Amino acid sequence: MQFGVFDIFWEIFGGLTLLFILVPVVFCIAMVFVMRNACRASSQITRGWTTEAPSFAIPDRQRGRRRSDGTEVRTVRLPERCPSCGASLTHEDIDWTGPLEARCNYCGGTVRANFESV
Repeated sequence: MQFGVFDIFWEIFGGLTLLFILVPVVFCIAMVFVMRNACRASSQITRGWTTEAPSFAIPDRQRGRRRSDGTEVRTVRLPERCPSCGASLTHEDIDWTGPLEARCNYCGGTVRANFESV
């Protein structure tokens, strides 16, 4: 029986060829899902609402920054909805617990805020 060069190549590397094709395809699909989730998470932060936070809710590195009119910068952006329970958040629905961190009054979940230099 005579074997061709391709037959020998397939016998040796046949299974690895599938591996070299499947691994990049699976990796690309995983990256698409990761990027989609990252974009979705960042868009939720930018769609939130801004509020003047108490001074203890501002991180230490941001405290003392002043606007052109001399007032202290204390503007933070909160998400529109609680990440834990999905309840719509307003000024009355949160209690500040620490720097850039508040508690949802509906479920007690932690709501993260982003500092904004307006």
